[in-house]
Amino acid sequence: MRQYAQMSLNVIAIVLSAVTLGLVTYLLLKLRDQNTLEKGNTDHLQTKLDSVSKDINDIENQLASVTTPINELNRFLGGNVTTGRLGEWNLESIVKEILPDGSYNFQAQINPETQDRVDCAVNTADGLIIPIDSKFYAGQYKQYQEASRDNERGTVLRDLRTAILRDADDIASKYIRQNSTSNYAVLYIASEKLIDLVDDIENLRQDCLAEKKVLIQGPNTLAAFLDTIRIGHHYLQLNETAGKVAEVVRRIKTQFDSFDKSTEAVTKKLEASIKEVSSLQTRINVLGRELNKGAEDLKED
Repeated sequence: MRQYAQMSLNVIAIVLSAVTLGLVTYLLLKLRDQNTLEKGNTDHLQTKLDSVSKDINDIENQLASVTTPINELNRFLGGNVTTGRLGEWNLESIVKEILPDGSYNFQAQINPETQDRVDCAVNTADGLIIPIDSKFYAGQYKQYQEASRDNERGTVLRDLRTAILRDADDIASKYIRQNSTSNYAVLYIASEKLIDLVDDIENLRQDCLAEKKVLIQGPNTLAAFLDTIRIGHHYLQLNETAGKVAEVVRRIKTQFDSFDKSTEAVTKKLEASIKEVSSLQTRINVLGRELNKGAEDLKED
């Protein structure tokens, strides 16, 4: 990423130089034509020269105002300590892309005894905090790229090992807190090229984790790591939802049991009523037969 940015800056510088050269050439040709047409007027020529000189000075000032931020950006990408901001921006983009809102805090003060702020504090589903601090070893990477012999590369890797272990010890001492954070922290390196160098250093990852309680992670491994934390939050949310559903079901069951008892009572009353109606119907049938028999007897009489 840094090489691409520097290439873009070089292209911008070339374009600006070409534009400046074109403007100067145009002004000189214009001056020559006007000089040819006005050879006899020395005062007018001096005025034109002053005007051209002023235009050139304005162009130089404008070019300086453009190249100054470019030079600052080159210094930023060239291994200055502020290069660490690249790692912080990269870390923020990955965390925001993967984790749900509310499960992380940037530049968080997790140790109340100090004013130190960790680049990112990730909240796990079980309520612990995982400190993640970003580092960017641009200077060592540049030295490794410029090294032409194996012994020079070996020296760079030893220096890189020392720097990483020193930073890991600093992270552990500042941000790992008993009962509030996890028993490990994460040292994030925002470059897969630098991670390749880390992998070339024998036992660096194991020593860093065993001795310092710090995980070394690059962009790819951090994304996978955060995804497992996201799944934990997902299952926690499912459990909370399941608990709410179970509570609703319990309330419904209570109401249903009460309703079931009510329907049993109603059913018993209905059965009793049906029996009474049946008994009444039987009596009506008996009375009907008696009335019919009496009517026949009256006809005979």
